[in-house]
Amino acid sequence: MLVTRPIEASELPEVGRFLHRNLKARVQPDQWISSLTHSWSAVRPNFGMQLRDNDMLVGVCCAIYSDQMIDGKVERFCNPHSWCVLPSHRSSGIGVVLSILKQRGYHFTMFTPNAKVTQIFLGLRFRLLDDRLLYFPNFPSFSTRRNGRFIETDPGRIEEHLTGPVVRDFALHRSIPWLRFVAFGSHEEVCLAIYKAVRWKKLACARIIHISNPGALSRHGHLLRHHLAVDEGLLVSQIETRFVETAPPFSHRTIRMQPKLVLTKTLEDRQVLDTYSELVALDI
Repeated sequence: MLVTRPIEASELPEVGRFLHRNLKARVQPDQWISSLTHSWSAVRPNFGMQLRDNDMLVGVCCAIYSDQMIDGKVERFCNPHSWCVLPSHRSSGIGVVLSILKQRGYHFTMFTPNAKVTQIFLGLRFRLLDDRLLYFPNFPSFSTRRNGRFIETDPGRIEEHLTGPVVRDFALHRSIPWLRFVAFGSHEEVCLAIYKAVRWKKLACARIIHISNPGALSRHGHLLRHHLAVDEGLLVSQIETRFVETAPPFSHRTIRMQPKLVLTKTLEDRQVLDTYSELVALDI
């Protein structure tokens, strides 16, 4: 008998092995488990949904829950991802997704769907996020320490510069080993940047995942570019247009090929963050 029900904590090892075996072998079972167990939400109703056939696990759709402070208001998010159903049970696989989406009170995001999954979720009234992307060169600056400006990369000292919800954002992500952090700006205006080091067209590239203060990036972005070029050896940066106020100098505009989806009645694209999702919980 087929049964769709929530994934419980005790079942995570089995789910991790299932995803390692059937979805992405390079992600180890313990990494799948770790990606689902961050303490990002005061209430976690489940770890996603599962499909069982006579108690045999035949499908899952994982879910990451988070409470995010967006423009002064706490917003509850559910991030379904890693939808994987055995070929023998694909016709019944939609049930795990619908069971997640029936939960009330959440904004829903899905950031790594393939083309077929994208079409399914668009049919479930998700919309595509702005897909405009910027690449810009990083180069040294001669004014990194003038007029009270600063660049800080030491995790213990970054927090000293942060205030408000940004302190929580940093604290909840700083232990993820593949993420890098830098605080920069002035004493009056600070920005936290979260990024990953990747390759783009054979160049060392900073994929900027999060900018806490787009205005500070516009006014003090030369500090970030200096750090990335001089301290990290990253020659170019990538960032989505929805996270910036003005394009950095010499930006190259292009389109993001990976679809990103959201289901929300109230939030604008700029308010839908890449943090608190599978994009940071998994090394992808």
